Amino acid sequence: MNIFKKIRKKIRGIGRRIGICDDFNWSVYFEDEYSKQIYDLEKQYTFVLPDGKYSIINGKIILDSTLLPLHDNHKILYETIYALKPNSILEIGCGCGDHLINIKKILPEVKLNGADLSQKQLEFLFSRHPELKKQANLTVQDITIPGFKRDKVDLIFTQAVLMHIQKYSPYLSALKNIFSLAKKSVVLMENWARHDFIEDIKKISKEPDFSWNNVYFYTNDTGKQILLILSPKPLNEFNELKDNKELLKYIK
Repeated sequence: MNIFKKIRKKIRGIGRRIGICDDFNWSVYFEDEYSKQIYDLEKQYTFVLPDGKYSIINGKIILDSTLLPLHDNHKILYETIYALKPNSILEIGCGCGDHLINIKKILPEVKLNGADLSQKQLEFLFSRHPELKKQANLTVQDITIPGFKRDKVDLIFTQAVLMHIQKYSPYLSALKNIFSLAKKSVVLMENWARHDFIEDIKKISKEPDFSWNNVYFYTNDTGKQILLILSPKPLNEFNELKDNKELLKYIK
């Protein structure tokens, strides 16, 4: 790493700590971070459910014993969406497309939608999953822009996206946009120590232009990882979130 990169990295680290910089420089995120992370993690985890080598038993995804495990975050995400049975989904930060492909495998009738900040991310996605050109409505869009527009879907989800938006105003804008486009559910799988998600959602829900009349908070807890489910109506299949501390129980 040359001296200029070291200086930029140090400045960005300070900016993250005081909330004026996001975790990454999004203009070079794909080249500097994302693709390398994917290739490294694929040595430890199964990223794409292989046909004929997994089953779903009582709502749980069981992989063939010859396969690497699913990442805990991914497993709880897929099982939660499977339980909610949406007709349409939108992934914010769809990245390499693996989540969309896997959800299509476990819910074949679901309509897929995805948005990502970078054209290079979508090019990477299509190189991994060319079938998504026909199976999904994918766009380059910035979720932090006020008034983000797309067709509404039953369920919107994020996987390690909002946690990296450290600039407070864009982060809140992203949250508002997500709720404005979700008809039935919002599913968030994030690092819960990065923001006070519960208080922030409660805050925006009190604003006059918030699109839901009510927000009910639920969790899916595997004993290793915990995920947040938001709904405009009561749900019976998940545990109601009682305290924000619940989200932090597995944070080391």
